Amino acid sequence: MDARARQPAASRLEADLTVGDGLKEMLAGALAALHRHEGPARAPGPEAVHRFRIGLRRLRSILSAFADVLPDVERRALGDRLGAAAQRYGRVREWDVFLARTVGQLRQTMPEHPALGLLVERALAARRKALPQGDTLKASIAAVEAAVEEAPWLHRPTDLLASGWERPLAHYAGELLEKRHRKLRRAVKQVELADQIAFHELRLRVKKLRYPAELLKSLFDERGAAAYLERLVTLQSVLGGLNDALADQALVAALRLPLETQHLVLGWLGHEMESLRQRFPDAAHAVRGAKVFWS
Repeated sequence: MDARARQPAASRLEADLTVGDGLKEMLAGALAALHRHEGPARAPGPEAVHRFRIGLRRLRSILSAFADVLPDVERRALGDRLGAAAQRYGRVREWDVFLARTVGQLRQTMPEHPALGLLVERALAARRKALPQGDTLKASIAAVEAAVEEAPWLHRPTDLLASGWERPLAHYAGELLEKRHRKLRRAVKQVELADQIAFHELRLRVKKLRYPAELLKSLFDERGAAAYLERLVTLQSVLGGLNDALADQALVAALRLPLETQHLVLGWLGHEMESLRQRFPDAAHAVRGAKVFWS
């Protein structure tokens, strides 16, 4: 799914915040955003699932961004717990993307094609089957909130890390973003898209820079941040589209469609992947040449 679509607004941070105050403020904002998209339905729609997973991703990005001032074992354990909560809806999200992106484009391009009816029917049935049994997003969000609230090290520093909590947030943020920016510039220059390990590592580096950049941008030049993030989001969209297309190939196989329908969908996905590969060099070059906004 396009990474630029419906980006949630980040909380505005005051320039004089300390690291500890900024951490607590961002956690509160991320939890509040999760609650805005909760609902009692046992069969949540695509938008609700998407927002839930984005909310968890942002919480995990906060834990990662503040790793230097949080106890490592506890931080990793909570991050894994949040990741597991997101993964419960991971296959549902894959079907949602398949239906919205691949099936949606096929229906728009060839609305009368007789194979599309069976494709939609089986994909919707697969999505229903993938939903977690005996669970709701509301219950999952409540569990996430409890996990955050029950972690004392997120609300007050341990003795060994107390001095880090008193640092100016803007200084900490600038160092963090610069470090991740440099790592991304190296990775995007060297990556071979055919190397799956390197490809996924690059996607991770883009996310590890984008999410804290969005959360911390109000501490700096927001006009410069908007220009920088536009380039970063474009690159993430290209990489995300390639990843979605790879996932969609596996989903097509799981549907046990007639060979003619399989060839139709796989041919479309091949075309999409080639188009995205051709866009990658320009998107990568734009990020490498982006002017930073935190210096």
